[in-house]
Amino acid sequence: MKRSWRRKSKRGREMEDSNTWVAPKIPLDLLIEILARLPAKSIMRFKCISKFWSSLLCSSFFCDRFMMLRSPRQPRLYMSLLDKDDYSKSMLLSSAPSPASPSSIVFDQDLTIREMGGYYLRAVRGFIGFTVFKKEARIYNPSTRQLIILPAVESNILAEVDKYNISYFICYDPLKDQYKVLCTITVVSEERMQTIRSERWVLVLEAGGSWKRVAKDFHPHFPDPLELTMNGVLYYLGWTDSHTCVLVSFDISSEEFSMLQVPRKPGDVLPMLGKWVATIDYGGKVAVFDYTYLKESGTMDLWVVEDWRKQEWSMKTLALKPSQMHLVTDNRLKPKGTMLKGKIVLVPLKLVSPFYFLCYDLQTNDLKKVGIKGIPNRWFSKQAKCFDMEFMDPSDNINYLDT
Repeated sequence: MKRSWRRKSKRGREMEDSNTWVAPKIPLDLLIEILARLPAKSIMRFKCISKFWSSLLCSSFFCDRFMMLRSPRQPRLYMSLLDKDDYSKSMLLSSAPSPASPSSIVFDQDLTIREMGGYYLRAVRGFIGFTVFKKEARIYNPSTRQLIILPAVESNILAEVDKYNISYFICYDPLKDQYKVLCTITVVSEERMQTIRSERWVLVLEAGGSWKRVAKDFHPHFPDPLELTMNGVLYYLGWTDSHTCVLVSFDISSEEFSMLQVPRKPGDVLPMLGKWVATIDYGGKVAVFDYTYLKESGTMDLWVVEDWRKQEWSMKTLALKPSQMHLVTDNRLKPKGTMLKGKIVLVPLKLVSPFYFLCYDLQTNDLKKVGIKGIPNRWFSKQAKCFDMEFMDPSDNINYLDT
């Protein structure tokens, strides 16, 4: 009996020890390092554990650390589809990360949420900007599912006229750690662009942020909606009249503008409506890609900015191989960036089935057709529709923007 009592007492002590055992406390810095390596979806769930966890995971320090530890990945292809008759039926599709030279891409994620409708895609550090038809703009974060409807710009131009052009560009200021939206509003006279009126507005995406007009004395110009951001500067093409094309730069931190006139070949007198040009990243330099004669002759001109202050350019002409000319004659194309390691992505202007894009390698002069799957069939038969497509860095951003 005595031995039995001792065994029972030992068990009791073991049970007591197990009930009072407390795991050693994880140091805060180690906890942050562990959590920052988890997927964005897990972080979103962990915010519900307690006020402390919510405060920690929403802090700017943790969000910056989370972004910093995201290993570089292949870009994803995003596609927005806008139903002009019913914005609520619009869609946002995404593919899995794409290799440098894909043979086909499949849209396997539907990122659509209500009231998202819009189709000009802009992406910065996980935030996607949309221009909703005519004049509205919205910012969407697929990781947090946060959707921000931007306030309307109180422009004199919008109050005076019915016909105008408006473009929104979302950008990030690394010096001030701020997200900004640049809005350009332009009115052009119907007689060969003899008169151009334009305004530029900037909105900082922060609590209490409001639109402010900038660069009031900058030369009026009609902007192209396709932009390029490099080293804290946003670039886009514009027209100061029907024949003068300019490259415009916007310093995101200082909010200052500058422009250079884009050169032309001798004898090139085509007006704006006859020119097909876009900005691209050419080996870390800003370049103007002129593909006006791509469909007719398979040639393209590349104007590279060598020195902005000295207004120095270099130029080279590219020519497709004769065996690849059939790829560019079926549909008018437009460039959509150079995310795939120096390859220009050329997208058809029309949504046709089977859908595809062309991938042009600037170094090897090779053109490749890439098929796209996963677009719902009903979109090919819709009449009132718009679409946009863009390769973007698939950054997961767990920040919530205060507005």
